[in-house]
Amino acid sequence: MYAFIYTYGCKVNQVESEKIVNDFKLYNLIITDDIKKADVIILNTCAVTANAEKKFRSLIRRAKSEKPSTLIAVTGCAAEKDKEKLKSIGADIVVTNSGKMDVLKHISEKSDHLESIFDTHGFVEAENISMATKTRAFVKIQDGCDSNCAYCIIPSLRGLPVSRAYDSIISEIKNLVNTGYKEIVPVGIHVGKYGMDIAGEFDLCSLIEGILKIEGDFRIRLTSIEVNELTPKMISLLENNTDKICRHYHIPLQSGSSQTLERMNRNYTSEEYIDKLTELKRRIPDCLLGADVIVGFPGETDEHFKETLSTIEKSLLEHLHIFAYSDRSGTKASEMPNKINGKVKSERAKFLRAKAAEIKYEAAKKRIGNIYKVLTQKDNTGITDNYFTIKFKEPVEPNIFIDVLITTALKDGTLKGDILYV
Repeated sequence: MYAFIYTYGCKVNQVESEKIVNDFKLYNLIITDDIKKADVIILNTCAVTANAEKKFRSLIRRAKSEKPSTLIAVTGCAAEKDKEKLKSIGADIVVTNSGKMDVLKHISEKSDHLESIFDTHGFVEAENISMATKTRAFVKIQDGCDSNCAYCIIPSLRGLPVSRAYDSIISEIKNLVNTGYKEIVPVGIHVGKYGMDIAGEFDLCSLIEGILKIEGDFRIRLTSIEVNELTPKMISLLENNTDKICRHYHIPLQSGSSQTLERMNRNYTSEEYIDKLTELKRRIPDCLLGADVIVGFPGETDEHFKETLSTIEKSLLEHLHIFAYSDRSGTKASEMPNKINGKVKSERAKFLRAKAAEIKYEAAKKRIGNIYKVLTQKDNTGITDNYFTIKFKEPVEPNIFIDVLITTALKDGTLKGDILYV
């Protein structure tokens, strides 16, 4: 049978999907990129925004309409959130997050798994011996979050923070490096909380130090780190290991207004954010700083929005993900007064996305003339350590490091350059 898998949302979902695909052969499934050819469709879903849910619901309805015999299995955060409700729109099998890594078993048995993530204990493993679809290796190190940001539904769907055993992580990364992977990406729902639930001396810094000791020609790319987790030890670790740790730091902002940040329960001010990012840029000059920003949070005034624009500029951000606020049932923000008109949210999001595109293009232009060590990818592109995409004129072998002299910046923020052959 042919199976199609589609992954929505975070990098943890992506690495879990990789594990599911790697197990296809155990259930006599053959992966296909053609959804119309599929006998089985697996949707690994996201529930962060209403738009994310709308997308996969639409896909279910369309797939069932076009080919009613297709078996559709839904897992991930939307399955955790809605469970039985998904059956009414066409899902045949529903598997919550606690059973996600057994989704193929449930497909073969035509059974559901509706147990809440809060009824399970321990880390849900997703170890991969290889990446089925990716050049870079994503390694799950952590799951869950208890930060309880006012707008975020994820703590209720992913559970409390839980860390993977240190030795297990190191073992998987050694195997991936020995297999030939050149970039290791540790992922989690909140990676900065790694180790907080483990007795002993382990935290994210000590884990990175352990990864750095692994022999091989590879680099580490960190995912999202909260500004409060950029401790002096962490910043020194990043500064002193730029040859191995990618100079790309994604540090969520969410709002540049201290008043809005307080209502969001973000536990830092815009001034603290600016100070920490300018310190990073001073100590690691060619790093790329990225952030998520939410516009239209309840009570966000025009002045608050202007403060966000100012904070983005002052903190030297160069790569932005913009989201219009979306009510999530059960969150504190969903019960707040002074909701922002949908038209105003759309206008602010549109303005900021245009601004983000300008910032990204200006950042790309600043890199002209630089030489970067680039990891080539499967689509005849490459990625620099500071997260710029390079488009090659000539065909390149994927998954090798090459030196590239940057010659051109394109409007979309990507780069072109000349390969420097030794």
